[in-house]
Amino acid sequence: MYIFDGIKLAAEREILLKEKIARNFDGKLKIAAVLFTEDSGSQIYTRLKSEAASRVGIKYEVHEFSLVNSNELGEVPTNEKVIAKIKELNADLSVTGIIIQKPWRKTWIKARPEVSEFSESQQKDEYNSWWSGLTSQISENKDVDGLHPNTIKFIQNGSWQEYGKVLPATCRAVLTILTRAGELAKTESELQTPKVEKVIILGKSDLLGIPLYYELLRQGKNVELIASSELEDRMSSGMKLLDATIIVSATGIKNLITGDLISSGVSVIDVGEPKPDVEFSSVSAKASFITPVPGGVGPMTVISLLENCVSLVR
Repeated sequence: MYIFDGIKLAAEREILLKEKIARNFDGKLKIAAVLFTEDSGSQIYTRLKSEAASRVGIKYEVHEFSLVNSNELGEVPTNEKVIAKIKELNADLSVTGIIIQKPWRKTWIKARPEVSEFSESQQKDEYNSWWSGLTSQISENKDVDGLHPNTIKFIQNGSWQEYGKVLPATCRAVLTILTRAGELAKTESELQTPKVEKVIILGKSDLLGIPLYYELLRQGKNVELIASSELEDRMSSGMKLLDATIIVSATGIKNLITGDLISSGVSVIDVGEPKPDVEFSSVSAKASFITPVPGGVGPMTVISLLENCVSLVR
């Protein structure tokens, strides 16, 4: 069983990226990040991205806002402030890419008392609408994290490369890890009959599940995208995740994936945050390849964002 070391691979890619930036873009690249201060996870990720950007020679500028959408008399609502800042950054020629750190949905709801009384479905719809309303303001040629709704459309029809778009950083990170897992599996298959590959992705987010699904389809993979509720149906039928040779889980549900759900020799990519989707002890006993949390997908997402910044410069 192979435990993927995301910290090590990210460090190796940092060295290559730093050399490339020094040769071609020294001092010319800048990412502007919008951060919501109530979200502790976003604060951590922003710090890590800022530190990594500094190491490779990319400026990382952070603009902080509150999630509380103030309606005080005479005060400009937060959403309008954020949108105004995004438009300002769009027009700033020194800014290469713009990212909005997506806050955890529960944190967003807590900051919006008017939403807390809604049903769970309504809360989700309000959150998604709010998020889309912000990401749609990002200039598409500065969409460094693949957040703009149109970017998702280009990914869905398979033309994102043709039109100079980038994949969301987490999606790019997972694809890199899948390549590494595939290289290891190819080596092992020389000793035994290879399995027919099937990828199951859990979690239908715009940051990972949806773009990863369509990109793997474009690559000709046998792939299925399911939500946690659909996993419950699989549990009831007894199918579980036994038909998967590769599992990518990004639901945010702690220890959702356990050893009894999977077949032996499966590759498991855990994109859970802030806690793992995968129960490491039971799953690692059966998996051939697994990513830990922390130290797996996280570091690779950071370097992928910085690689995206370079990719935006044509």
